[in-house]
Amino acid sequence: MTYTQEDMPWTVEGITPDIIVNPHAIPSRMTIGQLIECIMGKVAAHMGKEGDATPFTDVTVDNISKALHKCGYQMRGFETMYNGHTGRKLTAMIFLGPTYYQRLKHMVDDKIHSRGRGPVQILTRQPAEGAARDGGLRFGEMERDCMIAHGAAHFLKERLFDQSDAYRVHVCEKCGLIAIANLKKNSFECRGCKNKTDIVQVHIPYACKLLFQELMAMAIAPRMLTKEVKPTKDQKKKAA
Repeated sequence: MTYTQEDMPWTVEGITPDIIVNPHAIPSRMTIGQLIECIMGKVAAHMGKEGDATPFTDVTVDNISKALHKCGYQMRGFETMYNGHTGRKLTAMIFLGPTYYQRLKHMVDDKIHSRGRGPVQILTRQPAEGAARDGGLRFGEMERDCMIAHGAAHFLKERLFDQSDAYRVHVCEKCGLIAIANLKKNSFECRGCKNKTDIVQVHIPYACKLLFQELMAMAIAPRMLTKEVKPTKDQKKKAA
């Protein structure tokens, strides 16, 4: 959002800010150095000196605050500001100070990337990472939450399962452990309970199968409880 200078809030000295930052960015990104730079920059600008911001110096927030107070400002860098539209005094104190900003070199044209089929990771069998390796597009937690909020369950399953690392395993219905299956000989066996008949086919992510096997290596046996699901009318039509 951009405003003309006359619509921006101003201080008693007539200074208008170039950028107004949402304060919710501070606890989330934890850029405390930016806040310290604001009050240090204020002192340096008023005194006409350079501020020492090198590592391992004895500069503390209290020392900077005392120097700022000597310059006639509020100790923590807060100032009274006035509304640019109405001219009325704002009821809240506003944290204000000079901070160095640079333009980022990240451009959309440099980042645009797409992929149909491509390489997968050996360990997880999920798509490789990065445009340089012809990897898949990252579908993270926030994207997942958006799809859940939109109710797009089928698309969510397609992205995170069907088009990622779908895998077929055979599970023992008696004990719930992953069974051994030889599809060519049509023979099945559960090494846990020696069951050879009550074994069903289940589709899970390969990463899930990998986790189960890692837990089994730690003597923790994850078990899958299976239940027969009756096909829907649409599934019956497709089968016919």
